[in-house]
Amino acid sequence: MLRQPAPGLAPSWYAEVVTRAHAGGARIALDTSGRALQEALRARPDVVKPNAEELSEAVARPLATVGDALKAAEELRGMGAGAVLASLGADGQLLVDGTGAWFGSARVRTVRSNVGAGDSSLAGFLIAGGGGPRALASAVAHGAAAVQLPGSVMPAPADLDPAAVTVTADIPVDRELTEPVS
Repeated sequence: MLRQPAPGLAPSWYAEVVTRAHAGGARIALDTSGRALQEALRARPDVVKPNAEELSEAVARPLATVGDALKAAEELRGMGAGAVLASLGADGQLLVDGTGAWFGSARVRTVRSNVGAGDSSLAGFLIAGGGGPRALASAVAHGAAAVQLPGSVMPAPADLDPAAVTVTADIPVDRELTEPVS
């Protein structure tokens, strides 16, 4: 899993790492934004994990609905991402890959901190194989568990509530995002 490059590295750094990793047979999950994401997409990372703001920035337009986010995720696939796991905060998550698109959400009792929720989500996705609705369900369960924990505590298996997770191919495209991104 690759995150933000150290300050001073060129935006093309991720593209170089993705290319070299693929040449060695590795798969790449990428969590970055801005020019670094744009450059890396050309090297075809296996998975990218933008949040709503990063997704909006990547397509250079606002996102007001889940449908807007879906279109943006599809565009990132068109730019080179093998799969897009998009975190939409309290509104859920989208997965768009070569086999289809799915929407996942979870019941959350109390949000204590969103620090590290995206990292937890990506970890859950990768733990479950890194593709398809089963992996999305794991991502949603891990992200939902993380927001219910204090600070940046990563969830343990006992913190997960898979029964609180819903994953569907029937994406609610008209649902307005709780926090639209402009």
